[in-house]
Amino acid sequence: MKRQPDYKNMPPEVFRRQLRMLLANRGTIEAAALFDVMLRYIHKRVFNVSRTCGGHLSASRIEELVADVLLQLMDGGLARFRGGSLPELLGFVRTISDRSTWRAIRRFERERNALSDAGVQNMDRWTGSSPRPDAMELVPDSPLSVKDQAYLVSLLEAGSKAALARRVGVSRAAVTQRVQRIRQRIDALSGHDRMAHDVWMTQEARHALEATAPEL
Repeated sequence: MKRQPDYKNMPPEVFRRQLRMLLANRGTIEAAALFDVMLRYIHKRVFNVSRTCGGHLSASRIEELVADVLLQLMDGGLARFRGGSLPELLGFVRTISDRSTWRAIRRFERERNALSDAGVQNMDRWTGSSPRPDAMELVPDSPLSVKDQAYLVSLLEAGSKAALARRVGVSRAAVTQRVQRIRQRIDALSGHDRMAHDVWMTQEARHALEATAPEL
């Protein structure tokens, strides 16, 4: 049984070397292990984003998106990565995975709406102008404080803890400590409040992605 590299305690220079090996020769044990971590993470992100949006994407389309994200990373994406740890790499991969998935979802919705647009318009004339339930989006308030909400939104917009640290001029450790304190407050919420926060967080993540994703 192959032993998984200890990415948690891996020095940045060693991690960067393994990343270069991944781009140069995926056949090595170290490169294969890192590629496997990325592959499993990409699949999980694409599946979760699709499910959050109502599960519009089929299993075959999800597999196509995973392959497309991997191609983007191997064909120049990873060469632009400047971090030195696995969490930073996964944050970078998450951004590309989420953007690609949201593009596919929006394309699917546009195609579906184009096919059904005429029938929907006729039905609206028959039933009045009240909005349809699927056109209404209910966003609950987060039970967290305004300051905590604003900090989480800033983190979503930045894309990673390292990026937020650079943006506000503090150390990455300071950002990590602040996020850990917020997570502790989230863990202490009741079941109902936790559910409301999760829905709010999902909506804010979607808004952040849509705001930064380029137009098709």
